[in-house]
Amino acid sequence: MRRQVFRDPALQENFRCTGYNQLPLISAEMIQKIKHEMATMRPTDGFNPVGEATGDVMNRVTYHCSFIDQNKEYKRQVLNMVKGVFQPYVDQFLADFRILNANFYIKQAHRGHFPIHQNWPVLRDMSDTTVTIWCPLQNTTAINGTLHIVPGSHKITPHVEAVTLPPYFANIKDELVDSWLEPLDVPAGDAVIFDDGLIHWTSHNDSDEVRIAIQILCIPRDTTPIFYFHDPENDPERIEIVEADEEFYLNYHITDLLVRQPEWKSLGFEPNNNKLVSSREFHRMIANGERARLGLFA
Repeated sequence: MRRQVFRDPALQENFRCTGYNQLPLISAEMIQKIKHEMATMRPTDGFNPVGEATGDVMNRVTYHCSFIDQNKEYKRQVLNMVKGVFQPYVDQFLADFRILNANFYIKQAHRGHFPIHQNWPVLRDMSDTTVTIWCPLQNTTAINGTLHIVPGSHKITPHVEAVTLPPYFANIKDELVDSWLEPLDVPAGDAVIFDDGLIHWTSHNDSDEVRIAIQILCIPRDTTPIFYFHDPENDPERIEIVEADEEFYLNYHITDLLVRQPEWKSLGFEPNNNKLVSSREFHRMIANGERARLGLFA
């Protein structure tokens, strides 16, 4: 699908080539207002999970993410606050997008391991585009857990990454971390707006201060968001398409997504065509990325 993402032609062209734009967004005054409202919120983990990066999926969590918190009212507070602050900026910079989901990502001092990944696709048309807005509330660098990206790694293969589906680069993660990921110095209030297919990662917070960032998932207004459900034990060759509006992310915990819930609305199935790639294949995909993207953007 041909999709204009940014209203500004220069931003659109840079986004097509690199997969992201970085630009000033919110003021220092707004940052303080957000922090003040955040202080009134009561997530189950108190913004400070006790995970040790070992054991099951939840015991490995050493950062706070609103989506994986158990307090549904808190998650709704976050979404409502983020919509009120950021939707005008979405309307200003993006071409007919809306906010679907939003999270605080908080890394306490000397914590916050997070794996390299792509974001889960939330549209059935894998050639279409959704974006994430990543906005830190303090200056971020490689020391305190800034965003790292692989420029130009978006839209180079139609791979479905999901709860039980690994990224296509699972076998070369160490190479990507060592040789491909580039850290972005992002001042407080700036935003990195990136294609959800862009390979990215936030590093460990090695500073003595908490690192707070807001992550916002935006989708085109004319699309129906979905969740890709995969059952590796009972149906490994297929992926189910489940309707997933904003209430889906508010009402379900990540552990709920490991099991098919009876109330989900199914939109059908697609074959599981995922394939892990080698280092050589990844180099070739990056080299051919521009040609692959030319037909997908207006």
